[in-house]
Amino acid sequence: MVAMSDRGIGLLARIPPLPPFITPEELLADSLPLLDPPSRISVTDAAEQYLKVPVQGNWQDYDRTVAPYTVEPQDMSQSRRFKTICFVGPSQSGKSQMLLSVSTHAIMCAPSPVQIIHMTKTDADAWVEEKLDPALMNSRFLRDRLGTARDDSTFARKRFKGMRLTIGYPVPNQLSSRSQRMVLLTDYDHMPQKLGPKDSPEGSPHGMALQRIRTFMSRGCVFVESTPAFPVDPEQVWEFDKTAPHRLPPVTNGICKIYNEGTRGRWFWECPNCAELFEPRFDRLVYDETLEPGAAGATAKMQCPDCGHRISHREKARLNTLAALGRGGWLHEARPFDAEGNALVDERGHRLLVRIDDPRIRQTPVASFALNGAAAAFSGWDELVERYETARRAFEVSQDDSDFARVHYTDIGVPYARPDGDEQDLTATALRETAVELGAMTCPSWTRFITVSVDTNGSWFAVLITAWGLDGKRMALDRFDLVQPPETAPKARDAEGRFRAINPGKYVEDAEVLTDLMERSYAVEGEDWSLKPCVAVVDFNGPTGWSDNAEKFWRRRKREGKGALWFLSIGRGGFKLSDRVWHVSPERGSQGKKARSIKLLNMAVDRLKDTVLAAAARLDHGPGAYLFAASIEKERIEEMLAERRGVDGYSKRPGAGRNETLDLSVQAQAIAEHRGINRLNPDDPPGWAVLGEVNPFATWTGQAAPPPEASEDAAPQYINWLRR
Repeated sequence: MVAMSDRGIGLLARIPPLPPFITPEELLADSLPLLDPPSRISVTDAAEQYLKVPVQGNWQDYDRTVAPYTVEPQDMSQSRRFKTICFVGPSQSGKSQMLLSVSTHAIMCAPSPVQIIHMTKTDADAWVEEKLDPALMNSRFLRDRLGTARDDSTFARKRFKGMRLTIGYPVPNQLSSRSQRMVLLTDYDHMPQKLGPKDSPEGSPHGMALQRIRTFMSRGCVFVESTPAFPVDPEQVWEFDKTAPHRLPPVTNGICKIYNEGTRGRWFWECPNCAELFEPRFDRLVYDETLEPGAAGATAKMQCPDCGHRISHREKARLNTLAALGRGGWLHEARPFDAEGNALVDERGHRLLVRIDDPRIRQTPVASFALNGAAAAFSGWDELVERYETARRAFEVSQDDSDFARVHYTDIGVPYARPDGDEQDLTATALRETAVELGAMTCPSWTRFITVSVDTNGSWFAVLITAWGLDGKRMALDRFDLVQPPETAPKARDAEGRFRAINPGKYVEDAEVLTDLMERSYAVEGEDWSLKPCVAVVDFNGPTGWSDNAEKFWRRRKREGKGALWFLSIGRGGFKLSDRVWHVSPERGSQGKKARSIKLLNMAVDRLKDTVLAAAARLDHGPGAYLFAASIEKERIEEMLAERRGVDGYSKRPGAGRNETLDLSVQAQAIAEHRGINRLNPDDPPGWAVLGEVNPFATWTGQAAPPPEASEDAAPQYINWLRR
């Protein structure tokens, strides 16, 4: 007989009893709220009643007076008249808060499926974790409606009593095969504008979202909000049209196109002095442009276009509140004619402006709103002017408009149009006519240092020698190709003594032909000095095998103690790169290989091309101009103009030939900026930019006695630079 231990019985006795079954009465009581008809209150009223928002670390009731311009757009999401609500505005203006307000109304007042689409999955998860979940946990009514099952609250879905809230990102399967009463698209201009395969795209996010709400007929709505991120289309001619006073300039893509298809609402204030209505825009801010950006911002005031009265920043919150009460607010464009055929225009001949509920409003399924950054609740005029002036002045110096465009998009909330520069009409003939006559192996009198640029090709090295002045002026001294390998290279000559073509991808020894470039000496015109190049930059990309050989070539220079004089460069395309030039080691290798341990000079080539071509267009030989020596052939100069600027970057012009001179000029600009050309103090330049004995790349060529050499006790002034 086997004795069984009853030791486990005590453990079983300690297990808590199962909860009782839910009775039908409890199920009915829990479900009764779902049978209620939709509450007839607005989105804003629902947000004030049910939603909590963070204010300086504390959770407080939603307050419509903080950003009163969001009231009408979010309330219109419940309108049966419009299928799309479009809001264009600057960053940090309360746009994303409207997503929570509209979702709160759907949860508490009109239970129905709602989908929110973010830019990427990462952004969607971050919004859920940082915005949505804290709001649900701190808003008692919303928390009580949230399901308690394990899968009721995830990053991709929130199940509430009677409705579901899904959070996704712009891919075709997220906007397909689902019925939603509302689809909310946030940061629309940062989404892919075409979804699906490149050869057969399925449509835009907005177009696909409209298909998801068709089942709900007039109750369905797509809510789109974003800062603009697409530039004004340079191919289209645009000017102010009094029959469409609120229309934004035509853009290549994005939310501004949706806005222009809609009612085109703008936010208006009532002038405290003359009581006329006007739109508070950035271009109506007046300030002292002669001051430094910070000081100029402190003087900024809004000027009424009718009476000239100037309004201080402290009045902005009050005027926004008064606008929401009817003394201003959103005004939309009316239709061209009334029922009797009369033109709907004001006393100035402009299209009549009406309220959103006026029957004369434009007949369109899109209710569109555009807010200028000057009226945004969380944007101070002093900071706005400071950022604008800082970016504008940097653009005037470098002709790189990336930061200037970003201010227009994110701070002001308008599409950006690049100013028409002289480079648009630049021709090779004009560059040839302004070329400078110089003797052989001579550089201009203003030259203080020389750079070498090398572009690697399959059977030649393209070379550019550039002279630089302290004011950013530069001149292309020599432009030639190296096509013959050095005598010491393998199989340099054939049986008949003829040199083979250079093959840098196969023979690392062929790159040794570049070493002589650093020994070229150029006499400074009118001076008793000559200069050698202080730095060389070589293209890291090239034919198959060249990247490995380029690394070997650079390491050989490093072993010789000249590693600080040679750089390997790699180009990065696009205008949205945060930096222009950065010298770092690759984070990862290509095709799964281990990353290289050498540093590469990364170049934002499209941004640098803006600077180079703008400098070439300055034909007056002033500071920052790009000149050519008269000895450079016309064909080489034509290579400067082989590309044209597009929305996403530069591309070859139809029928254009080689473009090496432009690429080499970009390399020269990049290495000069890395050396600090934009930070040089002309009164106290570093030793390598001085025409004197402290410059290790300068040689005395005068007939008189040379300048006195530094004493033996004095440390050389260039050693630290070489080590850097």
